[in-house]
Amino acid sequence: ASAVGVIPPLLVQRIFDDALFPIDGTPPDLRLLTVLVSVMIALFLLSAGLNVAQTWFTATVGNRVTGDLRTRLFDHLQAMELGFFTRTKTGVIQSRLQNDVGGVSGVLTNTVTSILGNAVTVIASLVAMILIDWRLTLIAVALMPFLIFVQRRVGQVRARIAGETQESLSELSAITQETLSVSGILLSKSFNRQRTESARFDAENDNQVHLQVRRAMSGQGFFAVVQVIMSSVPAVIYLVAGFLIAGGTGAITAGTIVAFTTVQARLLMPLMGLMRVALDVQTSSALFARIFEYLDLRPAIVDAPDALPVSAAPGPLGRIEFRDVEFRYPDAPAHARPTLDGVSFSVEPGQHVAFVGPSGAGKTTILYLTPRMYEASAG
Repeated sequence: ASAVGVIPPLLVQRIFDDALFPIDGTPPDLRLLTVLVSVMIALFLLSAGLNVAQTWFTATVGNRVTGDLRTRLFDHLQAMELGFFTRTKTGVIQSRLQNDVGGVSGVLTNTVTSILGNAVTVIASLVAMILIDWRLTLIAVALMPFLIFVQRRVGQVRARIAGETQESLSELSAITQETLSVSGILLSKSFNRQRTESARFDAENDNQVHLQVRRAMSGQGFFAVVQVIMSSVPAVIYLVAGFLIAGGTGAITAGTIVAFTTVQARLLMPLMGLMRVALDVQTSSALFARIFEYLDLRPAIVDAPDALPVSAAPGPLGRIEFRDVEFRYPDAPAHARPTLDGVSFSVEPGQHVAFVGPSGAGKTTILYLTPRMYEASAG
């Protein structure tokens, strides 16, 4: 689709120089003009159809990749030990699963096609410009190295702001989950902390607004400069072409000037698109780092190398036995007694067992340490 879009400007040169205003001074060639215009319209239709197909394909693949990433992260977090969830706020986990994965969705959906399509357009446009007039091409691309250098610096700033923005979103999610849950509301009302919690949320919300504005504005000055430079190139081309024609240094026809400026105008959007994609990739690197920080976590409790798989048959299976089990939570004081000390019991398949004791005796801890031999929905 990108390659097809570069062909019409070349046809424009043929329309001007061969069909409308033949160099030999003959009347316009209406037959050739009809053929060239028909070809241009056909190319426009083909390009539009390809763009529709591309949108469907990229949306399907990109969103499936995003959905797969979200599912893998959810499954991985379910395998983490209980201590991870006692150390990590629920809102922070939810933010990683929703905000961070959602933040990279656009990059996964559009990056590949945007890079490929815009790169083809830029390369094809540059080739077409060289074929039309290499001298004008040198003038049009003179500032490209400087723009690329500035773009990299802007991308580094945006990546840092993106990381801070996601951290703030995590904190907002954590405050919301803690304060607006049933237990949070009861605690807030019992100790009359509504204003305090509102002030804490308002402060973080203001920080989020500030970061979002910074993120939106970062790079806007750079793209404004790029747009001004690229939009001014046709005017400079007209000036240079005038000097070349006046100096007699080369034959530049009206068709050459129109075709060149048409191709150069097509170079603006894909070039800015490539720069925006580069910035988006640099920005999303902060989000990917947060996602893979969780995917790279290794559960503290894993199956033994010789562990046997539990049968998928419904109903309780196997015999559970504790033999002189001792357990201490990682954050417990070193001088404190273990939560479980010398606990021994056995439970036969199908047997119901009740644990009785005062608060803090370790009843819940025993349940945490007891493996589930069947899914609740199976029987």
